[in-house]
Amino acid sequence: MSKLNRFIASCAFILLTAASALAQDAIKFECDAESQVYSVGDEATVTIGVYEGDELVTEGNLSVRFTNDGRATVAETQAFDLAMENPVTVAAKLDFPGFLQIVATAVGVDDSKKVTRTAGLAFDPEKIEVGRPMPEDFDEFWNKGQEEVRALPIDLEKTKIDSLCNDKHDVYAVSFATVNERKVHGFLAIPKQGEAPYPAIVNVPGAGPGVGPETWLADEGFVAFTMNVFPYPVSLDPKERQQAYDDYNKKLGHTYCYQDSNDRDKYFFRAVYLGIDRAIDWLAEEPYVDPERIGFWGSSQGGASALILGGLNKHFCAILSAVPALCDHGGYEKDRSPGWPRLVDVAGGSDEVKYASQYIDAAYFARRINVPITVTVGFIDGVCSPSSVYAAYNSIPSEQKRILHEPLLGHQNKEKFSNAYVELRNFVKNRGK
Repeated sequence: MSKLNRFIASCAFILLTAASALAQDAIKFECDAESQVYSVGDEATVTIGVYEGDELVTEGNLSVRFTNDGRATVAETQAFDLAMENPVTVAAKLDFPGFLQIVATAVGVDDSKKVTRTAGLAFDPEKIEVGRPMPEDFDEFWNKGQEEVRALPIDLEKTKIDSLCNDKHDVYAVSFATVNERKVHGFLAIPKQGEAPYPAIVNVPGAGPGVGPETWLADEGFVAFTMNVFPYPVSLDPKERQQAYDDYNKKLGHTYCYQDSNDRDKYFFRAVYLGIDRAIDWLAEEPYVDPERIGFWGSSQGGASALILGGLNKHFCAILSAVPALCDHGGYEKDRSPGWPRLVDVAGGSDEVKYASQYIDAAYFARRINVPITVTVGFIDGVCSPSSVYAAYNSIPSEQKRILHEPLLGHQNKEKFSNAYVELRNFVKNRGK
């Protein structure tokens, strides 16, 4: 089994194990600061209780680890006998801006009912910096890429999907040429009601097999432009979509996000973002689209896309980036966890991968964004680490930016995201009024 496959398998095992254990036991954290945000050097006090049902357990053991956002250990592991003490209280701090991750593991006396839970504490997160400096030729590299893709014929294919069209909207499958002899594919839903030109919402989905068209957005009066990342058309049928995804990764011998990760010119996402960037320019020129009212939303891989395309393309009037991936690939240099897909960790850690990863870091694109933007961050996100998200957020120069904290969430979106998405649509529809 390859290193990458072992990594993926271990993640799946951890998630399944945690889910089954939590049906029996639960670990609860209570921080002395409800916000779970502290200043560097502050001592945080955290009470940890281990429960079975509504009752505190009276046997077993509890171990508590302290890390720099899931990577380097920052304090000695503490062990407790639950027969002697439950709940327990620990004190913790960071002497630098970042996220302190507290991992509590409870084990029954017969090694049964093992459960692990995590808490995340932020220490001056607004002062977190990227793990390594941006390459001096970063802008030049991407400017040349944009010139390269625009020198190619756009090779637009736009095919009406009759089965999805009705009296409210029309739907099309679309594709555009990009570099490295590839194409980018997606879906376009256009309203039939109301007066054109319409506002538009662009989306790139999270990691996985891709998504179909967002017809409900068209029914709300938006042109919905959904672009997948694969160099093949994504099926409308979920089973076919998953099969194509599995076959593509199998052919590569690894997950798509690591394809050619040792070469900045051939890396998977370079062709993707250059192609979608040009496709957005095309969209903004269509007569049924109001070029002053184009917004972008995305989560995880899509959240990274919001930052990357928000940095590349100047047509967006507002952006929502939820738990963004592809941030702070150099975070390991500060002994903290980079965001998904952890290129340097998983793709081999060679000098070539370290070098190439610098050119697809969403934190560097973020420094080009000057429009209203909302970012969300989960304090216990083990996929897109909160320190990586904050490294990108702190790079954004926009005077109209905000970050929504989810101290109790991992790689998830809940009410704060839902409200922010409603606000984005309203902002785009009403030109910010």
